[in-house]
Amino acid sequence: MNSPEYGIQAFLWWRPEVASRDLQMIREMGFTWCKVNFAWRDIEGAAKGAFDWSRTDRIVEQAAHERIDLVVRVDHQPAWTGGGFPTNGPPDNLQDLADFLIALASRYKGRIRAYEVWNEPNQAILWAPQPDPAAFADLYAATRTALEHIDPAARVVAGGIAPAPDWVPRMLAARPNL
Repeated sequence: MNSPEYGIQAFLWWRPEVASRDLQMIREMGFTWCKVNFAWRDIEGAAKGAFDWSRTDRIVEQAAHERIDLVVRVDHQPAWTGGGFPTNGPPDNLQDLADFLIALASRYKGRIRAYEVWNEPNQAILWAPQPDPAAFADLYAATRTALEHIDPAARVVAGGIAPAPDWVPRMLAARPNL
């Protein structure tokens, strides 16, 4: 990577016309990267090996058209993987996530420059039932190995850590209707 390179996070998933506009705005602001979430359950939610690439194909194509590099955040396990579904938690079998990332990286090799494995795993709401640093390290190691094998040019980064790990549970306890 060149330095400095800057990016911005955008939600490009559901509305193509808004995604196109947002990517154009990102480019016009001078950013060269966009972080976007590819929720595993939205791509391989029906069953293992049953992929719906329709939205990801569009996002990757639109980003390439705007000359924006992608960092793709992958988390949100499908129900069939366990992991405390419907909350966000690690799959019961790490190989299921590794297999998904192999399929993802194989499809977009050379078109996705970076992958973020999970997000804020120190938050109970994002790593159910409770954060587990050792389990996250195991998940990251397994997925990084899989991704680097398929697309060695892509960066693989660990999910960012939230600055206040107990903030969300306290907020939800104070406002249970959120």
